[in-house]
Amino acid sequence: MQRFSRPRPASVFAAGLSVLILGTLGTIGASDATMDDFRPQGDRTATVKPVTRAEIDAAFQDGWTEGQDDLMATDCAEPATTLPEGTDPLATAYNKGWIEGQHALIDGGACKPENLHLTPGDDNGDGRVDEDESGWDCRTMGNRVCGPQSDAKRITH
Repeated sequence: MQRFSRPRPASVFAAGLSVLILGTLGTIGASDATMDDFRPQGDRTATVKPVTRAEIDAAFQDGWTEGQDDLMATDCAEPATTLPEGTDPLATAYNKGWIEGQHALIDGGACKPENLHLTPGDDNGDGRVDEDESGWDCRTMGNRVCGPQSDAKRITH
């Protein structure tokens, strides 16, 4: 009969320590870092590129267009708001363009009820498409009978 003895605490400690050391060395050895990565590199502050007038004009124009698109997407229900000015000249130009583009639509009369169609095909702007308006589709709306009633055949389901 074979006899087994319990491992001694010193051997358990030695095995654990060797696993820890080998694991640490394996992690360090697998790194692609070099000593140059740990040396001071001098001043690492980022340099700010000056913004050109063309970039500011382009940001303003983008804001103008998107401001008008946003206003018309809500059928002029959302008023033009004042956006905060920041330190970024491009963001400031965009925000100014966004607001001024909306004001240009409002001042030009695009948001007056007679010029604003809330529903596509609603020619008179009353909020619904009637039979005499361009958005009416006789095959899917109303009684689904197209043409004058005297020419219509009786529909049976």
